[in-house]
Amino acid sequence: MGKEGIVNTGYKPREHQGLLHRALKRFNVLVCHRRFGKTVFTANEKIDRATRCPHKNPQFAYIAPTYGQAKRVAWDYFKEYTKDFPGVKPNEAELRIDIPRPQGDSMRIMLLGAENPGNLRGIYLDGATLDEYAEMDITIWAEVIRPALSDRLGWATFIGTPKGQNHFYDIYNQARILAAKPDSDWYTAMYKASETGILLPTELAAARATMTQEQYDQEFECSFSAALIGAYYGKEMSAAETDGRITTVRHDPNFPVDCFWDLGIDDSTAIWFRQTVGREYRWIHYYENSGEGIPFYAELINEYKASKRWNFRDVVWPHDGAVRDFGTGVKRTETFRNLTGIHPLVLKRGNPLDGIHGCRVAIGKSVFDLENCSRGIDALKNYQRKWDGKNKIYQQKPMHNWASHGADGFRTAAMHSSPSMVGIDKRMLPREAEGEYNVFGRG
Repeated sequence: MGKEGIVNTGYKPREHQGLLHRALKRFNVLVCHRRFGKTVFTANEKIDRATRCPHKNPQFAYIAPTYGQAKRVAWDYFKEYTKDFPGVKPNEAELRIDIPRPQGDSMRIMLLGAENPGNLRGIYLDGATLDEYAEMDITIWAEVIRPALSDRLGWATFIGTPKGQNHFYDIYNQARILAAKPDSDWYTAMYKASETGILLPTELAAARATMTQEQYDQEFECSFSAALIGAYYGKEMSAAETDGRITTVRHDPNFPVDCFWDLGIDDSTAIWFRQTVGREYRWIHYYENSGEGIPFYAELINEYKASKRWNFRDVVWPHDGAVRDFGTGVKRTETFRNLTGIHPLVLKRGNPLDGIHGCRVAIGKSVFDLENCSRGIDALKNYQRKWDGKNKIYQQKPMHNWASHGADGFRTAAMHSSPSMVGIDKRMLPREAEGEYNVFGRG
């Protein structure tokens, strides 16, 4: 530290790093391609904020998925960039650096592992970086780090490369929604290798030659969906993101609302809400719940009619909507009509593979509201083929998991718009199917 109280750490940020240093807010989610320089960026951002922290004896944490990773990846950088601070005390055994400050206290930077979040409880923090958050225990943020920042209004940065659609993906999407609000204290950014120019084109070409497309897209193009091998709609949903079709979509009172269902009682019921404007499908809302009967969902529709002032047109159910309720013997369609005044359309049983093709076409015409359709969007991205471990191939049959309900509801929409219905005015037809093999029949 010279006479002016300035320490030259020797750090010279790249262009993108320099812009990031100026753009960060209190909470940040940064999705970066491999070799972006995120650890160097993180170390210097943390050192700079520590020197300017107004609180006494500030503490900052760099957190990696494991303690061993923290040491291998970041420890040498932190030692290098703090070595010229007067009185600096690096503690190799505890991966801790203490630096005296002119006001008489000291700042502490700790390198920690996330393998046992409970061991980190009880500390206070003025700032934290969660590096490769996708590989950490999901509880570490909400149950450990976020509370540790509260009393001193500390900051946090999540930074890493995608590893499929997990909690890093979730926090990125949540941050995107929050960052769009006025006076937000959240910031997000995504840095793809094809856009930053940090890596030479020849190096990217060499990497692509020895990696699968999914691997390359994940590691260098920051694709959250590419990592899910066997996903039915991975490419289509990636294209929707790239084209900016996963965004903000508001209800337009000039157009009616159609809704498309996957019905379940013990299992989940999923409902997609759509407005059709010209050739574009606008998905304005998604709802999912389980353990409820038709009266519950009829009340939901009535609530949307009243509170949201949605003008419902078609309510479309899959083939099993025509069955009678086991307890009352009354058809589900009749119960719904009596409670809402809307008689559902019930589709015939179709070939799931035809429906999947229809969904791919429909996604290409779709715009999704990120905030109100987030779980449905996740379902479409995670809907995948079932893996046959014995024969080491993906079956044509879909895997039944949490994503099935949203994907099946979307398939209801695709089948409703299938070629077999072209030229038929559905409002001139009776409104329910008598059995599962007729498109529409009399109730």
